Amino acid sequence: MKQLSKLPYMRALAPYSADIAGYKPKRKSLELEQGNNAFIKSVKQDFVRNPRMMSGTKMMILMLVGWSGQEQAIETTRGIIGKKIGKSASQVSRYLKDAIEEGYLVYAYTKDRIGYITGIKIYLNFSSIRAIYKKKKKTASSRALPSMANTNSKNIYKRKNSAPEQAYMDKLEAILRRNNLQSG
Repeated sequence: MKQLSKLPYMRALAPYSADIAGYKPKRKSLELEQGNNAFIKSVKQDFVRNPRMMSGTKMMILMLVGWSGQEQAIETTRGIIGKKIGKSASQVSRYLKDAIEEGYLVYAYTKDRIGYITGIKIYLNFSSIRAIYKKKKKTASSRALPSMANTNSKNIYKRKNSAPEQAYMDKLEAILRRNNLQSG
């Protein structure tokens, strides 16, 4: 599926007067990446509206939340993160420091057998990022049931139990009586 902006008849509608005196930011000339239908679960509004965080930090954390899958630690490098969000590794270091100060993540260096640093392992604080939903248990009162006015009670839809069905129901009735349970 093509991006909407890539379609030829949509390009004809693009407003060319948007750039002032020939100036366009460099980001406007970058090529759009093909989407892979990945998404991020909902996050808390407090996280998105946090005024103490850099906007790049929020973008980086949202990307990391998408990478984490089932809330596991992420093994990567600052360079890979920087490449994915279009920033330098030193800027990613500032974003990581900013996120640690706000309590959204912690990270540790990963090392090989000799002791050389090979990357970082990031542990996200999902309780401060993601919204927590409690599933409601469905009860008989919460289900949408038709009122008696909407149900058809004609006798043609009611039938008597057949012999095998009645024998089965009698056995169930006997089990209930034997265990001192009431039949409903």
